[in-house]
Amino acid sequence: MIQAFFGFKKYPFAKDIDSKKIFSSQSMKELFARFEYMKQTRGLMLLTGQPGAGKTLAIRTFIEDLNPNLYYPVYIPLSTVSHMEFYRQLCVRLTGEAFFRKSVCFDKIQRAIIELVNDQKKVPVVVIDEAQMLKAENLFEIPIILNFQIDSVDPLLFIMVGQTYLRDIIARPVHKSLNQRFSLKYALQSLDKQETKDYITHQLALAGCRKPILSDAAIETIFLNTSGNPRDIGNLTLKVLTLAAKEKLQTITEEEIYRASKEL
Repeated sequence: MIQAFFGFKKYPFAKDIDSKKIFSSQSMKELFARFEYMKQTRGLMLLTGQPGAGKTLAIRTFIEDLNPNLYYPVYIPLSTVSHMEFYRQLCVRLTGEAFFRKSVCFDKIQRAIIELVNDQKKVPVVVIDEAQMLKAENLFEIPIILNFQIDSVDPLLFIMVGQTYLRDIIARPVHKSLNQRFSLKYALQSLDKQETKDYITHQLALAGCRKPILSDAAIETIFLNTSGNPRDIGNLTLKVLTLAAKEKLQTITEEEIYRASKEL
């Protein structure tokens, strides 16, 4: 309905957006600058943000842009597992094999990382997504996994990605050893009012929009209703576009935003 009425070439705010066409807010630009820093220094990085802020999209873009001749990315999205399954996940992705003894998994993981660095000249990049869901026993294991040559080198880049409260979890005294190991912590911010307007314009243009659809007041109302969260912006904009298509409205005002927001 939306595509037919507004003449879009494809559905707007699609999740499978080309990583080269993502909207770069100031906070996103700063995040990628920090990624570049971590590529040089390696070690442990923490990335946090509200649900829908764009963390996973940023990670996907970062991984896709890595030179496969220089980096070996490992992405682990399932974090609600036992410490043994945590080891096996990492072991399988690094070695292609699964083992059922922790000591064997640990040895194979470290050997695989050293082989990648020394023999293949590749830097392992391990990303744990939804890390706020990691059990305490797994958080205890991360400093152990990252201990190389009696804690003297950082052969890999290890990124933990999670919601904002992950910082509070890591800051607990019981996780002091892990907290001390972070080389960098970054919190991805929501969009400001101007960025919200630019983001909507950018996404609609990608869908094939060639003319203004939302009034400035409508966009400001979207910002006020979403606090600049990209996922919420997309959901509300899609809702109001559907409403406008049903009622054959060529221009969307703040009134339509209020009506659509009540249905979310």
